[in-house]
Amino acid sequence: MAPARRRKFEASFKLKVVNFAKEHNNCAAASQYGVTEKMVRDWKANEDALKSMMPSSKCALRGTPHWSELEKHVADMVHEHRQNGYIVTRNKIRMFALQWAKSNPDHSKGFKATVSWCTRFLERHNLVLRQKTKIAQKLPADLDGKTVIESFKKCGISNSLDGMEDDFLWQDEGEAEAEATPSDSELDPYDCLTNV
Repeated sequence: MAPARRRKFEASFKLKVVNFAKEHNNCAAASQYGVTEKMVRDWKANEDALKSMMPSSKCALRGTPHWSELEKHVADMVHEHRQNGYIVTRNKIRMFALQWAKSNPDHSKGFKATVSWCTRFLERHNLVLRQKTKIAQKLPADLDGKTVIESFKKCGISNSLDGMEDDFLWQDEGEAEAEATPSDSELDPYDCLTNV
């Protein structure tokens, strides 16, 4: 027998079930909407939180931080570090949050700076860990077009569409053509194996 798949329900659906249960009862609401009676009881207990969920298409109460005061201070630290040009990492965020939690135990009871908390914190505050570069790469002032074309040719990059330059190997003017010496072409590393 295959395991039962978990279903998810939007906040608007949950509120519809709660309203039906208020008019009738929990058992009738459960059978009417195909959910368990325990779900109906839980949704009735969390009715205020379900009403405050925006948008109503959200399925869970995720996104609401338990330690809003702590997160406010951590977000301020991240913004301040960014303005001063310092790099902010996940570990720095977690360490700062733990230090603030230890110094303010009344606002951070049960707080653990886990990796998943840090990920959700970054999502809630629209933060990313990428850093803007301050200086863009600039080409040298004495770079001319001929040098660029020659270096493209040397790498075997062609700009023609007719395919004529595909087999062309570009050489500098002063370079001598490399020719194979007869001794190189006569030597075969497998000759010694065939004579045995």
